[in-house]
This record gives sequence, C-alpha cells and structure tokens, in this order.
Amino acid sequence: MFDILAYLFEQYQDPDSCGDRGVLMRQLEAAGFEDEEINDALDWLDSVANMADGLYASADDASGMRIYADAEQERLPAEVRGLIQFLEDHGALSPSQREMVIDRLFALPEDDINVGSAKLVALMVLWAQKAELPILLGEELLDAIHGEPTMQ
Repeated sequence: MFDILAYLFEQYQDPDSCGDRGVLMRQLEAAGFEDEEINDALDWLDSVANMADGLYASADDASGMRIYADAEQERLPAEVRGLIQFLEDHGALSPSQREMVIDRLFALPEDDINVGSAKLVALMVLWAQKAELPILLGEELLDAIHGEPTMQ
C-alpha cells in the first residue's frame, strides 16, 4: 500500500487530478500494482478524504496539550509520537490534521507503524488536503518516499 501512496503523491499534484476511481485503478494496474493492494490504498485515501469533511475539525478550536491515551501510547512508538509533535510544533500539522494522522496510523497493521510510515501518512494527509508545508519539513517528509535522509 505504501508504494501506491508514494506513487500517487509523485504522479499527481493533488487528489483531484487523479480522476475517478475506475480510471485510477486501471492506471495503477498498468503501472504494475496488484488489485488488492490498489483497493486497500484507495480505500485508505477515501477515508482521509471523508475525514477532511469535518470529523476532527473541532480539534483546531481546542487549546491545550494533546495527551495520548494508553492504547495510543502502546500502539504508537515514542518516535512516532515525537514526529507528530515536531510536525505540529513547526506548523506542518494543525490539530485536526494531527488527529487524522493518528487515525490513519491506527488503520495500519501494528507492525507497519514506524517513523517512516508516519512520515508517509502525514504527507498523504497533507496532500489529500492540498496543504502547503514549510520547505524543510516537506523535505523531511519526502524522505519517506525517496528513502534519502535530508535533515540531521
């Protein structure tokens, strides 16, 4: 699924330019991806698009600090929680986007949750919302796609 998400990010400026699901599926099949993996990735992206309609919008109005529940602490490694906090502290994620990233991380198998997958999830949430990133933070997230560390 991560390969398909990375492919979509690199090939399309935003989700609107992907076209309808049927056409996109055919394009992804032609690119060599398997049907089940394509459906999983597109369902995952649909979930992000549905969340953008306001499920977590009230988080932007809240003030205070985000405290992770015990289940979240068990499922999300400290490094992943640290990355999410770093992105929020530096203006890359709003509180509602932070909640979307957490939600989408929970949709992954537990073994797939790590800093690399969290970067890709954050990038895809921002891509789906057509959000702009500060350049250095965008480069940091892009290393999830390109596999090249850009920040030290």
